Parts: sequence; structure tokens; C-alpha cells
Amino acid sequence: MGGGGAPEQGGRGRKKKALDAVINVVPAIDLLSCCISFLLFTAVWTQISRLQVQSMGAGGPPPTAEQQKQLQITLSLTEKALVLSTSTGASFEMPNVGRSPEGAPIFDVKALTAKLKQIKTDYPDQSAITVAAEDAVLYADLVKVIDACIGAGLSAVAVTAAG
Repeated sequence: MGGGGAPEQGGRGRKKKALDAVINVVPAIDLLSCCISFLLFTAVWTQISRLQVQSMGAGGPPPTAEQQKQLQITLSLTEKALVLSTSTGASFEMPNVGRSPEGAPIFDVKALTAKLKQIKTDYPDQSAITVAAEDAVLYADLVKVIDACIGAGLSAVAVTAAG
């Protein structure tokens, strides 16, 4: 029988073919090292781009007595204005400067940053703020406001839905 993959032995001066083959694994190793590098870089990017905020949902723990003694700052993002209010009764309203082409409100982040820095100067130990946003507020605008809060020194930002 002359089929199959085994070379025939003997016969008219034919030599045996070698079945051992050398496989070059260098390209496979290069590909794996590139994949590992890519995964490590993306892992770092996800850590850098993450927002450090707390969710103030309905299931959260109730505020402690020490937290109730501190100044409570609430920043509401609405269709018409930014409203900054404190537990001392002070309230500041900063009207929106216009509307984007998509119809979303444009917030005056510079005025907000100045007001937050003033509050941080008046209360240097204060680091907590609650940001309440309406559904019409774009996520990019919410991120800008959170960045303004952190830039003013209020690093403990909690986000909740306005309502």
C-alpha cells in the first residue's frame, strides 16, 4: 500500500525524508510581548482616567453626628443655573451663559471655581461637596464641574441626582 504520510522505505535509491521540522517561535513571542505591553498600558490609562467620586444613592449610610457638624455644600446643576448652597443658609446662583448646539446648558465654570475657592478660603478644613445634576445635564459638563470642585480644593466629591 502506498498511501499515508510515511515515506516509503527502500526502493530505487530514494532517501528517507526527515519528519522533524524546526518551528520558529520568535514571531509568536513578539506578538505576545506586544499584547502584554498593550494590556499594561490600558490598565494604567483606566486608573488615570477614573473619577474619584462617591455615590449618594438612597441605600447609603446615614450621615454621622460629626458629618452633620461640618459645613454641607451642595452644588445643583440645573437647566437654568448653577446653584451653590451651604448648610449655613448661604445660596449663590450663577446663571448659565447660553446653550450648546445640542441644546444643553453651558455653565460658567470660571465663576464657579472662584466661588468655590472663596469658600475653601473661608473654611480651610472643608473638603466635601455634593454635586446634584439634573437629567438634562451632559456628562462632559458634569465632569467639568467635578474637576472645578477638585481644583478648588474640595476633593471629596459626592454625586447624586437632582430632584
